[in-house]
Amino acid sequence: MRTLQTWTIPVAVIAVWEIITRVGLLDPRFFVPLSEVVVTIVEQLSEGRLGGDIAITIQRLVISFGIAAALGVGIGIASGVWRTFELLIRPVTDTLYPLPKIAVLPLFIIIVGRGEIAYILTAFATAFFQIIISTRSSVRDIDREIIEAGRNFGATGRKYVTKLLFPAISGPLFNGLRLGMATCLITLIAAEFVGAETGIGAMIRRAGQQFAVDQMYAGLVLTGVLGLLINLVFRVLEPVLLPWQRGASRDGRPVATGA
Repeated sequence: MRTLQTWTIPVAVIAVWEIITRVGLLDPRFFVPLSEVVVTIVEQLSEGRLGGDIAITIQRLVISFGIAAALGVGIGIASGVWRTFELLIRPVTDTLYPLPKIAVLPLFIIIVGRGEIAYILTAFATAFFQIIISTRSSVRDIDREIIEAGRNFGATGRKYVTKLLFPAISGPLFNGLRLGMATCLITLIAAEFVGAETGIGAMIRRAGQQFAVDQMYAGLVLTGVLGLLINLVFRVLEPVLLPWQRGASRDGRPVATGA
């Protein structure tokens, strides 16, 4: 029943879009029926070029997000645990986080040249600061009573991190990673659109330059599908990687495992 409710509005939007484009209520030069977009995607995949663009975008996304997650979580935890470190790093994160990362793509291109590294760095920068801030906030929001109880039971040193800290922040941390990967995808598509020759973003730009509206919509739909898949993957992985979340308290805060 919940699944049916979740998909009611998307299915209704798709149906309405299909109907109003088919009957000509929208200018067909600018608005293409979604069924034709699907046909275009299938044709482009069969020709081989689209599959290559999708694979390149996913590769860039995985690399940029993987590096951002590893560094961002580490720095976020450090700045959440140690006040001195937070005072050192917070002015940097608070200054650079609001900066549109696509705006620094030309700088990256000047420094490292036009190529994979520039696009990966641009996407990395978006997720990196997002993850630092969300991780730091999750550490700061841990109930002090949980920390004191854990330490009374011997949760110090490595045990503090593995048995108390990570279980306590696992829910917000996982959600922060999900949002970080989504924003990473957004910036990556924009970077590809601006400067790349391959990838979904580059495909959208080429389609626009050629007035191939159906191909342009195909790129947009594929971007949306990638975003949907990101959310689905995180939803599937959460109960597998964070089984203790099932024991969360009724107020929504996770319960740390015993020391």
